[in-house]
Amino acid sequence: MNESGAEDGRALPALLTEIPGPASVALIDILARYESPGVTARRGRANEARGLDRDPIVWARSRGANVWDSDGNRYLDLTSAFGVALIGHGHPRVVAAVRQQSETLMHAMGDVYPNPPRIRLMERLANRAAGDLSQCILTSGGAEAVEAALKTAALASGRSGVLAFTGSYHGLSYGALAVSHYKEDFRRPFEAQLGEHVTHRPYGQDVAELEELVRDSRDHEHAIGAILVEPILGRGGQVVPPEGWLSGLRSLADRYGVVLIFDEIYTGLGRCGSWWGADAEEVVPDVVCVGKALGGGMPISAAIARPEIMAAWGQSQGEAIHTSTFMGHPVAAAAALAALDVLEEMDAPKRARAIEARTRARFGDRVRGRGAMLGIETGSPGLAARLTGTLLSRGVLILPCGVDGDIVGLTPPLVITDEQLDWGLEAIEDAMGSTRG
Repeated sequence: MNESGAEDGRALPALLTEIPGPASVALIDILARYESPGVTARRGRANEARGLDRDPIVWARSRGANVWDSDGNRYLDLTSAFGVALIGHGHPRVVAAVRQQSETLMHAMGDVYPNPPRIRLMERLANRAAGDLSQCILTSGGAEAVEAALKTAALASGRSGVLAFTGSYHGLSYGALAVSHYKEDFRRPFEAQLGEHVTHRPYGQDVAELEELVRDSRDHEHAIGAILVEPILGRGGQVVPPEGWLSGLRSLADRYGVVLIFDEIYTGLGRCGSWWGADAEEVVPDVVCVGKALGGGMPISAAIARPEIMAAWGQSQGEAIHTSTFMGHPVAAAAALAALDVLEEMDAPKRARAIEARTRARFGDRVRGRGAMLGIETGSPGLAARLTGTLLSRGVLILPCGVDGDIVGLTPPLVITDEQLDWGLEAIEDAMGSTRG
């Protein structure tokens, strides 16, 4: 096995034990006693999402495109840990920023007393965002950013209704869950608490039909005041919308005074081969949500809006009606500033396009998505989920996507080497050939 790059994240997988190894199993024994059984899939459950009738591995450390478990097994990560590690795990610039800031100011006071990294980050986001999107609400996770955007839209439009789309995933806290429609299983236990203000329609549905819906809603209690959409459907299967569809939504929103929100938490910051997933149509929303890769591994996200939209909040009277204890956390904000530096210096969109080209060269028409946000079609419901377990045993981390579990998701770190990417793609191809649907 080639050990080149073994400590800087540029290495191929190296397995020392069976998967999972004894150290992981021992830690999962402890986990089973203290964590809610509804969180981590472990033995005693079907583990269908992982394709294994055994415990998961326990991550111990990571760097670049590599992850090591508690038994010292080294894996190739083609997930970027849910898309977070876009610049690679443990990037030295982010680690240094976290260390320096934590030694200076570990925590501030949300909306009461701001801190320099928080202020600089909002300025930086305004400069990076499309069009005139320039005023922020900083949050800790993607679902919070979505909820901040929905609140902003309700204030700006004066209407409570939201148009969202099937297959979408915006988070699982109550406000975000109401607009999500990735899988009914996520919603069903809490349906009675989600309200009736959200209408879901098929992703990519004809804009003329959506216009009829928006127009007719004006006579009902929950008139539609917001349209929330992923520019590329992520967890729902790496689906690129029909050409011109996002532009059509922009026009629809303008005609009816509806606030258009793009959830770019997964697609943004260069992953899709452009800085924003909607850049292909040059469409600027009223609010954009950004997160995941923003913090370089630290939890931070944002809703960024046009000033005239954000103005609907009015001036704070001393107690903000939307805030949180950790809003604009200085360490997370410092990490985000470092991550943005790295993304710009590496020309993230260009590197994402190179990953796409290499993947399409091997899998051709089976590839969907754009940039380094790709999916490989297996043609068999549930097969991608089973492949996840098969590939884990070979040292490759992937995630299934699509509502039917038939798409192998590929969202690798942009620092992945060509050797690593080719090795991982070959492993996927071999696994698809040997695993029956």
